[in-house]
Amino acid sequence: MARRKKLDARSDRARPPGPPAQKVPLSREKAALFLAITLLLPFVLVGLLEIGLRMGGYGGDLSAFETPPALHGVYKVPSENVGKRYFPDEQYPPSPPGDAFLVRKPAHSMRLFVMGESSAAGFPYPPNGTFARVIRDALSDVLPNDTVEVINLGMAATNTFAIADLARDVIRERPDGVLIYAGHNEYYGALGAGSTESLGSFPSFVRLYLRLQNFRTFLLLRNAVSKTFALVHGGRSTKEIEADASRMESVVSNQRIVLGDATYKRGVAQYESNLRYAIGLFRRAGIPVFVGSTPSNLRDLAPFGPNAAPPDSNATKQFFLAKASLAAGDTGLAAKQFGKARDLDVIRFRAPGEFQPLVQKVARESGATYVPVVEGFAASAQYGIPGFDLFLEHVHPNQRGYVLIAQLYFDALKKANFLGRKSDTTRLAAWDEYTKRMKLTPLDQRIAYHTIRTVTTRWPFVPVSKNQDYRGTYHPVDLLDSIAFNESRGGMAWAQAKMMAAQAYSARDKPDSAVAEYDGLIRDEPGIEVAYRFAGRAWLAGNHPELARPYLEKAFALEPSALTAYGLGVVAMQMKEVPRAIQYFGRATQMAPNMAPALYQLSLAYGLSRDLPHAQSTALRLVQVAPNFPGLAQWMTTIGMVRR
Repeated sequence: MARRKKLDARSDRARPPGPPAQKVPLSREKAALFLAITLLLPFVLVGLLEIGLRMGGYGGDLSAFETPPALHGVYKVPSENVGKRYFPDEQYPPSPPGDAFLVRKPAHSMRLFVMGESSAAGFPYPPNGTFARVIRDALSDVLPNDTVEVINLGMAATNTFAIADLARDVIRERPDGVLIYAGHNEYYGALGAGSTESLGSFPSFVRLYLRLQNFRTFLLLRNAVSKTFALVHGGRSTKEIEADASRMESVVSNQRIVLGDATYKRGVAQYESNLRYAIGLFRRAGIPVFVGSTPSNLRDLAPFGPNAAPPDSNATKQFFLAKASLAAGDTGLAAKQFGKARDLDVIRFRAPGEFQPLVQKVARESGATYVPVVEGFAASAQYGIPGFDLFLEHVHPNQRGYVLIAQLYFDALKKANFLGRKSDTTRLAAWDEYTKRMKLTPLDQRIAYHTIRTVTTRWPFVPVSKNQDYRGTYHPVDLLDSIAFNESRGGMAWAQAKMMAAQAYSARDKPDSAVAEYDGLIRDEPGIEVAYRFAGRAWLAGNHPELARPYLEKAFALEPSALTAYGLGVVAMQMKEVPRAIQYFGRATQMAPNMAPALYQLSLAYGLSRDLPHAQSTALRLVQVAPNFPGLAQWMTTIGMVRR
């Protein structure tokens, strides 16, 4: 049997192999399914990666607007991180002023957005110095039946790429109009034609790049490429550049952009393309757009060209020809020569003259309204040529200049019939009054001065070899100057500087100067209680109860507190309004039962009103809280109480 099995096995091995098994062909449906899976798998993986990166918070929140917890979900503000879209490597990128607007837009309202660069943002002033807030003040006066919101999206060192990028975000917030003031940063602003951050000659490609930043996967890829490039080429990060250079130096790639050369033409094309794109989005959404031309200091600031590398003096020669014409009294010729000097300047931190007719053309062809800011500045300037009478340096207006911009945009809105709102123009104040309402104090002006000096003591205002470390060498002359300088260099927040200055004024018995600082904080954050309370206390300490009352009443309405109720009680006592004093001292003791000063004053008030039982019972409560309170023993004797 065993032998037979072996023979059978040998026989099997000897047989020739049979034909191979035939593969069963896939059905058309299965083939299509496998192909779909193969094609979709990369997208699925990328989608999962995107979800994971979002859940992990990679790249941070680059939203245009946010709802801070302090505003209790009622208001939105421009996001502090939106600048990272354009300066991804900066720890503290530029951000817009914090103008709040209601999450739920009121039925009767006018909501406007201001878009632009550092001049739109009000540089070098605090938020109170922006022309956007002056426009808000004027519109609030003439539109008494509407809630007026003017939200400023201006950001330093950006240009029309930021405007084009933010347009969709603005549209989602249902604006009634958009005001654009931009043009000076087309060459050296983020992603500009002559910027270190430039991405090439095609504006549509740059706009696509900015939109792709909404995807975390793209951010991951961008950051990986950036770090790899830095490792291979040994480039310095933006952080390192900023350590030894001003922002104006750090954003410049091309120091010589000659009038009419390829880079110059790229800047012009970029400006026109982005304006048309952004205005087109707004107009298709039915949103009116007001776009202004951008004036600059022509008369009093020499061209930057001699400080270029290599230097260029063509513009400077034209500038001094203009000076000579002006001295000879030929203001018309001088204006043309000053304009030519600006256009010949190879360092392009000022919008060239070509931009003005370009803005007019784009506005006309896109259905926007042209705002003649260049013309308005010329009409208001000495000799018809803007200089230091309207500007602080090359492009940033002084306080008068910012109010003038506000007036010109307001006039454009007026000609547009305030976008259909019912107005009362008899309520419009004089523009000097709106200047006062900006609430810019000597502290604010000093902060602006130090900020400007920090900029103008470095390139391009001086040759690189003569750069100064203003912040490292300046010595403040007094306490106010020290506070202003510290704020300007980033050593403290603006609100903190205002509070410190106000307290210093109060200590020197200058309540009016102290309250001026608090008024600035109130203008910036009218819904925050603390500045009203401190202003009221400052007036009280200065023995001005009638001036203290409205501040304390507003503070109490915003956030009732025992301290504010006590202050209002003191005001009432000083103004001999005893029943009112009893009311507020009573509120104070309800909110803070052991508040000894309030108990003492309440007992006094009861005594003055001849309510002896309540005066005595309140005094007994004070004995339990603070038996040695100053004046208590004498008062108890007065009201017929004997202490044991």
